[in-house]
Order: sequence, then C-alpha cells, then structure tokens
Amino acid sequence: MKNLKYKIFAAVLGLSTMQSCELEVVNDPNFPSVGGVSENASKAQLDALALGSYSLARNGLATYTQVVGVVGKEVFNFNSTESRWWTELNGLRPIDNSAFYNGATTGFGLPVRQANIILAACDKTTQVTDAQKNAYKGVANTFKGLAYLYMVNAQGKNGIRLNVEDPFNPSKPASYTESLAGIAKILDDAAGQLDAAGSSFPFTSPSGFGTGVAGSNFGTPTSFKKFNRAIAARVALYQGDYTKVKTLLGQSFMDLAGDLNLGPKHTFSPSSPDFANPLLNTSSVRVVGITSEWDALDKADKRWSKVAVQNPTIAYSAGGSSYEGKYLSNIWKAATDPVAIIRNEELILMLAEVEAQTGSATEALKLINLIRTTNGNKALDNVTGKDNLVNAILDERYFSLWYEGHRWVDMRRLNKLAQIKIPVVGMKVLENMERPVQEVNWDNRIVK
Repeated sequence: MKNLKYKIFAAVLGLSTMQSCELEVVNDPNFPSVGGVSENASKAQLDALALGSYSLARNGLATYTQVVGVVGKEVFNFNSTESRWWTELNGLRPIDNSAFYNGATTGFGLPVRQANIILAACDKTTQVTDAQKNAYKGVANTFKGLAYLYMVNAQGKNGIRLNVEDPFNPSKPASYTESLAGIAKILDDAAGQLDAAGSSFPFTSPSGFGTGVAGSNFGTPTSFKKFNRAIAARVALYQGDYTKVKTLLGQSFMDLAGDLNLGPKHTFSPSSPDFANPLLNTSSVRVVGITSEWDALDKADKRWSKVAVQNPTIAYSAGGSSYEGKYLSNIWKAATDPVAIIRNEELILMLAEVEAQTGSATEALKLINLIRTTNGNKALDNVTGKDNLVNAILDERYFSLWYEGHRWVDMRRLNKLAQIKIPVVGMKVLENMERPVQEVNWDNRIVK
C-alpha cells in the first residue's frame, strides 16, 4: 500500500503536475474531470477544454521567464523575500532540484495534461464533426508542443519525457536532440490537423489571438496554423536545421513590412477567476537589466522603452555579494498588459540568422539593419563573415527579445555560454536546470 501511495504521489506531483487542482470539478475547463469527458464528450465540453488550453498555456510563464533570464545573466531578480533568485540561480550556491524555481520545468505539466485530455476525448466522441475534432486536436497539440519546448529549454541536455499519457507508465526522458525532434513532430501533427479543421474554429478564440491584441487574426485554423509554424520554426532553429527554418518561416505570420510586435499574446485580468500579469514588478520583486549591457545601447534606440532608468539605483545584496541595478524592467506596466508568445521581430531575426548561417551575408545584414532602423538605431555597414554576422544578430536578439526567455537558450545552442559576461564576481552560468526531484524519485522508485 505504501508503494502504491508513493507511486500515485510521484506521478501526480512530478509527471502530471496537478498542483492546486480539483479534478472533480467537471465544469472547470482548466482542471477538467477526466471521467467527465472521456466518453462521448459534448461540443460544449470540448469548447471549454479548448479554451482552457489557451488559459493553461500561461502556466509556468512567470517562473520560466524569470529563471531563464536570471540563469542567462540577462536580468537579475531583486527579490526581498527569496534570496535563492540571487544565490542559487547565479551559481553562488548549489541548485536545489526541489526548490520553487523548478517550476520553470514542472509548471508546464498542466498544459501537456490538458492537451492529452482533449486528444483522448476527441477520439471517443460522436458529438462533433471530424473537422471540429481536428480543430480541437490542432490547438491541443500546438500548445502541447509549446509547453514541451519550454520544458526542454529549461532542462537542456537532460531532455524531457515525451509520453506521459499514462502517468503510471511514462516514457523515459529523451535526449535533448530526441526531445526537439519529438516536439517538432507534435507541432507537425497539429499543422496537419489544422489543415483538416475547416474554415473556422468551433469556438471563439481569446482576445490575445485576435486583431486588437495580436495585431492580426489568429482565430481560424488557417491563421492559427501560422502561429504553429512560427513555433515550429523556433524548434528548427534550435535544431540547427536552417533550410527547414526558412521553409517554416514562409508558412508563418512573418511580415518584413509588418509591425515588429505582431503575434499572438497571453492576456490577463486581475478579476477572479483569472489572474493579473505575473511579470509585473512589485514591492518585493524587482527585475533589473544588466547595467553594462544596457549602457552599450545607442540612446536613440526605441528598445530603451523596455527599461526605466532608476535614480538612485536599486541596491541588492545576498549570499555575500551585491549589485546596484540602474535599469528596472518596464515592458509590462499594468495588470492587464498582454505577454507575447512569439513576435514578428523574432521571426525576422530568425531569418537573418538563417541567411548568415547559409552564406547569404548581404541578406543577413539587410535583415539586421531592418530591425535596427525600425527601432530607431543606425544601420551597420561593416559586418562581414559568418561569425561576425551571427554575433551581430545575437546583439539584436539580446535587446529585441530582452526578458522574453531567449538569451540563455541562444548562447547555449550556439556553444557560447562561456561568452556571457559575468556581472558579479563569483557568479556562474548554469548549463541547464536540474531534473526536478519528483522526476528523480520516480526513476529511483522501488516497487515491491
């Protein structure tokens, strides 16, 4: 009995990550009852599940964004109630695989679980058409792939489990390479399902996927697929498959003449049952940029709007070291401010990297300068050679995608972690987060 209880505890905590949820609440789309939808689910139930997947896609967002930002020395989290943001995540003390910051991995278990419930429910219902089933599946698999991508970004070489449909018989962790390949397949499956989903979704998409917030309509199968292909392009970039990246960008919503902020976004509300933007600075949590990096940016650059200059500076100390932050994050100012999932600016910079990596130096420089001049900066005219072009692109990615969860992943995938500047003596750049304790316990369990 003890071993059975242990297995249930480990599976629920580690693999399904069903923290703080009540599975018996049938009508809650974010925490649905499996039994309530596993047999002949109604359209109303599937609609609710689909909309719940948009909501749960935000799960883990704040922890992930701040953790990868801190580990990559892109930001510091001056947290007055939790010094481990400063000590452990900056390598001043050993990482604890049971600490709160492991939510950068485990926080995305719920979106995966939600997707698996939708996929299973669609296969066991006769209440909706085949096109509608494909719509639900396409959305579910897209968000499943995105959640897995966040997980593997945090875990790096540890890889992730790609099959947890049965929490008592999960797959073994795949390698990093296998994990990316598995995620790419999930996203490709979703793209095929969206192709077979008809001209409209059977539900109304959230506002973050509509023209008013996203800058374009991502609320149909065809337009949502462009979002899917954008995420798939990001995966291909991490794989180093530049030919595939270019193909996928052509199928995405990339627009060289479009608004750089174009793209689907997570939306928030401080009114229950929703929640406020979790990336806002508070009295106890202040996220600051690295002074030396921001000091190097041309003062005419519009990307300065991402930070607010502090005078006097913000001082912080913990674990025997200290820092004075001059630039406070300023991307989100209100509880209802949306958070971008992927933007046109990132897609253009992906294309620039493809051109640089494949020998099209002129095109690469043209795209770099498109980003620079659109942001009010001067064009570059003396960058030659693949390595110099890639470094120039990394510079633009640093400021264009600042505090969006990219710097650490970028430097790691290009084998440049050693080139990250260390702002405080004694700090280190971690290569990856540790595998969460629940995962370790599951693999080390003793079954009698």
